[in-house]
Parts: sequence; C-alpha cells; structure tokens
Amino acid sequence: MRTPRRFARLRSGWTAVALICVGVLLLWAPDLSLPLGNSDDGRIFGRAGIQARNFWDLGPLDSSLGARTDPFIRAEFEVPPRAEPPPEAVTYAHHPPLKQFLTIVSVGALGDSPQAVRITDFLLGAATVAFMAALLRVVGMGWGPTLLALLVMVSTGFFYVYARMGISFSMLLALTAAVAWLRQVERPPRWALVGAGALAALTAMHSWIAIASLGLLLPWLFWGTLHRRRSQSDAGAVDESTPSMAGWLRRGWSPALTAVTAGALLGGLLTAGWLLNATDISELSERVAFRTGNDVSTAAEQAQFTFGEFLQRQWTFAGHELLTSWWLRLLFLPALIAGLIDRRTRGPVVVTLAVAMSLTFALQQGAWIHRLWNFPWVAPTSIGIAALADAIRRLLQGPAARLRAPLGAAAAAVTLVTLAFVVTGSTRDFYLDRPADAGAVLEQAQDDPRVGEAELVWFTSGIWTPRWISYYLDLPVWMLDDSVLGQVAATDVILVRNDRVPSFVPPESMAAPLAAGEDYTLISAEELANRQ
Repeated sequence: MRTPRRFARLRSGWTAVALICVGVLLLWAPDLSLPLGNSDDGRIFGRAGIQARNFWDLGPLDSSLGARTDPFIRAEFEVPPRAEPPPEAVTYAHHPPLKQFLTIVSVGALGDSPQAVRITDFLLGAATVAFMAALLRVVGMGWGPTLLALLVMVSTGFFYVYARMGISFSMLLALTAAVAWLRQVERPPRWALVGAGALAALTAMHSWIAIASLGLLLPWLFWGTLHRRRSQSDAGAVDESTPSMAGWLRRGWSPALTAVTAGALLGGLLTAGWLLNATDISELSERVAFRTGNDVSTAAEQAQFTFGEFLQRQWTFAGHELLTSWWLRLLFLPALIAGLIDRRTRGPVVVTLAVAMSLTFALQQGAWIHRLWNFPWVAPTSIGIAALADAIRRLLQGPAARLRAPLGAAAAAVTLVTLAFVVTGSTRDFYLDRPADAGAVLEQAQDDPRVGEAELVWFTSGIWTPRWISYYLDLPVWMLDDSVLGQVAATDVILVRNDRVPSFVPPESMAAPLAAGEDYTLISAEELANRQ
C-alpha cells in the first residue's frame, strides 16, 4: 500500500503547487491592463513595450534586434531638446535579452498593448512557484515544508510587486532544480540532457544574477557527481580510479555537465552577441564601474554614501510597505542558518545567497537607488524557511508530533493574512495603483488633437525615467526646470505631479488640463511658452 499512498501524496502536493501558481496569476490578472506609470512597473514594461514596437515597426536590423528605444532618449546623453539624438542615445541593451525576446514575440502575436507587454512576464513569474517547489522536492524536502516555503515566498510584497516583471530568479531556480536532480542520476535520459542544456541556455539569457549562478552551479554539479561516484566506489560498485588529476576530472565529469556547460556557453554567446550588437563595450564597462561605486547622481539625489548608510538603507527597503513582513525579517537569519546546516538545502542556499549578495553589495550604486535589487534575497530566505520548518517538524517527536499539523496550519494562515494585507493595503497602493495614475492620464490624452500636434513632452519634478510617456504618446521626453523654460514651445505638453507643482507652471494651465488624474495632470505648454 505504500506506493499508492505515496503517489496520492505526490499528486495532492503538486495539485497544491498548481493551485498556488493559479492563485498568483489570478491576483495579478487584473493588472494586465494596469496603466504604465511612474514606477518600476512603468519603467520596465514601458521600455520593453517601446523596444518590441520598434522591432516590428523598424525591422530586426534597424531596431538592433529589439534594443532601440525611439522616441525615448536616454537622459545620460544630455541631448538638447529637439536635437537629433545619436544612435546610442536611443538604444538600450544593458541586460540579457530573454525578457525582451519574449515581449517581442508576445507583441507580435497579440498586438501592441500593455496586456501583450506584460503577459509573458506574468506567466514566467507565476512559474517561479513551480520551480521553487521542484527544487525543494528534488533535494528531499517533504510537502509540508515545501508548501509553507512557497506561501512565505508569495506572501512577500517583493514577490507580489516584482516577480511579475520578468526580472525575478525564475530561471535560476529552474536550472538549480535541474542540476540538483542531475547530481543524483548516473545516466539521465537523453531528453533530460537536452532539457538541462536548454534551461542553461535560457538561464544565461535571463539576467545577470542568473549568469552569475552558472559559475556556482557547474562546480556544484561536478562535485556532486564526483562525490556520488566515490561513494559508489567505496561501496564496491565501481573500480577505484587512479589518484591523478585526469582521473579526478574524469570521475567528476559527466554527460550532464557537458549538456549544462554547452547550453550555458550557447546562451552566453547569444547574450554577448545581442549586447555588443547594440552597445559599445566601453559603455558597458562604464555602467559596471558606475554601478559598483558609491556616488549617486540622479535628478532626485546627489550624494556619496558610506557602507553603514548603505546597510541601513537596504534594511529600510526590505521593510518598506510590507516588501517583507516583520515576522519574516525576524526569521531571516534563523532560516539562512537552517538552510546552510541542512545538507539537502545547503547548495541551493549558497547559490541563491551568493548571487543575491553580489547584486546588492558588489553593485551598491544600483542597490542604493532600486528597491527591486533586494528582491533576489527572497529566494535563499524561502529555501531556508523550508529547512527551518523541516527541522522543527523533526524535533516534534512522540506526543509532540500531534502539534505538527496545527502549527503548520497556523503558519500557513499567517502567510495568507500577510498576503491579504499586501494585496489590499499600502504595498499595492504605493508601488502600483498610485503610480499608475500617471499612465491613466496619458491614456486619456492619447487621442486629443493638441497632443497629436506636440513635438515633445516635458515632465516636472517627482517623475522618474519616464519611458512610459514615450510608450503612450510616441514622443521624446525632457525634464522641465528653470534652465530650459526658454525652449518650451506652445504646442508642447507637460506632465505634472500634483503634489510637486513647480512655481513656474501657470495656475490657469492646471485649471484647464488636457487630462487630469488624482496624482498627475497633463497640461498644454501654451501659457508657459507665451510667458517667456
């Protein structure tokens, strides 16, 4: 009877995983049509939408394989208003291209819309749940700790806000799960080798942290194979090999390692080719140097921070608007320790923790500015939660074993209550709804004849990296301040944040807007131009 019971337990476990995946998609689904606004959501999807549009409008070659951002002009090139930008100012290729390729396919199949821009990333984000489950099950975690870890992961504001944007650790987890399984199998079937190679290629095209993980996953696969074969040798299953370097390499190498290495190299070459086709190597080098520094130079902030200030800011980010709950921050260190102590989860925790630390601490300038750069810490924390839950389960022996089910149910209830606060409370309001008001204003104004006559869009203080303005209005954008007031034309339009209206904006323009929302207003520049 053990086999049918085990099969039923396995089936019910994966049914629960599927329900969590579907639940995540249902929570996100209404946001497929959420206006792209003044947020990471608008910034990231706005760029992807513009680049996908240019791929189909300009063609693969003229769009630099989907890297062109016309009409959006990157501010760091300091192109004067109405001037013709150099090609590099309307090209952006600083990240591996998988997200962009998926968006191009989606827009080509479904049409140019926010829904088409978002759908593939939403699906990949929801699949992160299944990838985490696969990893925990492969290393030997029971269904109770596995499902609790999944609920903890999806209950974070980090996951709710950022996993949907195609910048998560999804492919990293998928490949880690595959490698964890390959470490245990001497002769994997051909389909598994092909699948592992394909996963490695996709991982090398997904994100920088995914690429960094390959440097740890390949040695982990080698050492796992070496250890397994040594154990077999000690048991008399195979002959003892000669203690030479060649024998050592031969013992640790495997067809699985060949497949994963080949896939990683292929994906790495495709990534390098896409990046270098659109971006000069000197620009990429400059961005790396910029991100590793501690100088902040943005429209909102000019500063140089100390390491202590940096740590304080990252901790503040982690707790902001329930990106992580207070109870998860309390469990952070115990979970990591449990994950590192447990031999089953040690490898995955080391891999995911190392890449999270590298993104935060090696590229401090980026982590200082972007809250989303702390999102990868959710992966090792969730794996550690599974190990911690399993350790507690094993401690509850004898009569205390009756506490396992009620404690597990209580823990699951806490995660669901936390998720409810994330979805209905200030997390959603701050990171999604309020910023989306800017995009809603632009959607209102798209068909206005006065917007159709405009040559460019100005934006005022409190609006960041407004690629989404160019996405909606198909016009270049410039920041408006006192230094450029003389360059404003009467036909231009201006997007204003209502709580930061500059003194030079005419009150009569705000009183008769082209479109208005609760937090943002689009106005004609005619009154301002006539005053100059």
